[in-house]
Amino acid sequence: MDRAQRVAIAKRILDFHARDVDEMGEESWETDVGRFTDQARFELEKQEFFMKRPQLIAYSADFPEPGDYYATEIAGKPIILVRNKDGEAKAFLNACRHRGVKLAEGCGNAKGFTCPYHGWTYNNDGDLISVPSRSAFDAEQLEGRNLIELPLVEKHGVVLVHPQPGGHVDYDEFFGPEMGGIVADYKLEDFRLVGEYKAPARINWKHAVDGGLEGYHVPFLHPNTVGPMTLRQFMHMDFGMHHTLVSPQMQILDLKDKPESEWPEDLPFGFTNAVFPNTVVGGSRHIMFFQRSEPGETVGTCTYIFRTYGPAGESRTEETDKMAQYMSDLLLKVSLEEDMVIQSSAQVQMEAGAVPSIIMGRREVNIVNMHKNHDRLIGHDALAALHKGSEFAEAAE
Repeated sequence: MDRAQRVAIAKRILDFHARDVDEMGEESWETDVGRFTDQARFELEKQEFFMKRPQLIAYSADFPEPGDYYATEIAGKPIILVRNKDGEAKAFLNACRHRGVKLAEGCGNAKGFTCPYHGWTYNNDGDLISVPSRSAFDAEQLEGRNLIELPLVEKHGVVLVHPQPGGHVDYDEFFGPEMGGIVADYKLEDFRLVGEYKAPARINWKHAVDGGLEGYHVPFLHPNTVGPMTLRQFMHMDFGMHHTLVSPQMQILDLKDKPESEWPEDLPFGFTNAVFPNTVVGGSRHIMFFQRSEPGETVGTCTYIFRTYGPAGESRTEETDKMAQYMSDLLLKVSLEEDMVIQSSAQVQMEAGAVPSIIMGRREVNIVNMHKNHDRLIGHDALAALHKGSEFAEAAE
């Protein structure tokens, strides 16, 4: 995104503030809760959104050096990301080709992977290099028994992977020009891992994405953390499959009385970007974050992944390290002690039958657009589903 586009955003935010108004969408949308509670829909989403499409599943900073690996997943499908001796990023299914045992957990550095069950060993190019008692197997059975490689593209510090061996991945095609430009501007190749969290969560995967896409909740849910740092004049950007929330910092008001020529290059607002289907990325030159909510086995569960990153290389100083650690701790607190608590509450109430329908208002523009995308992709008729649920309301009366 060039300076002219960023200046235009700042001017729009200042105009909203001067008029004491918020950016509003065209529609306040009442819709069904089945999108968070219906198991059949959930299984269809996993197939259509996750198993058939490339995904943004990591930053280069998650495995920056030769031999580094990062074990992650796509909707329960286990994946190893590894950097070979030449520094090339590779993705493999995280399963031994003998009896299917998982080869790696978490992050680390290794020359290869040895199965803990029978000792089969693979190098970082996925080649099967050692089989104990090799003569116990027919030679032709071991041919082509390397790890199953997945299509991967690494560019601008992000890693895209397709969960199917024969899948197609293209950076520009996946992101499009607008979101691709935003991601490139972060210069993620110049960041290092600071903090990490991964654990089961009692939410449908979409709750975690929704939370990053609207600012309506910020002053109420985050009054003592990020709330005081932002104006309420959030902006919404729709890039088709991807969406961005623009969060204005309080310092943007300092620009009101300055000529545009004196405005800094790094204007005081940030982007939170929802990358289809379930990756949320964003931050600033001080801190970057990465979030994924991997669908679990049931509609109301997921594996929640949240990772933070600070400046690396020549831009790294003692001061930037302190700022990155402070911001990392703050973001983890907001995510786990504020967002996750309230999202879990919503999930439980929906499953208990206490919520006949939900409303996404005109200040939740991105949420409306994203959920309508979901419905379109799986052929879901939200209006029909909403009317079907009206029997609940009649019974309650």
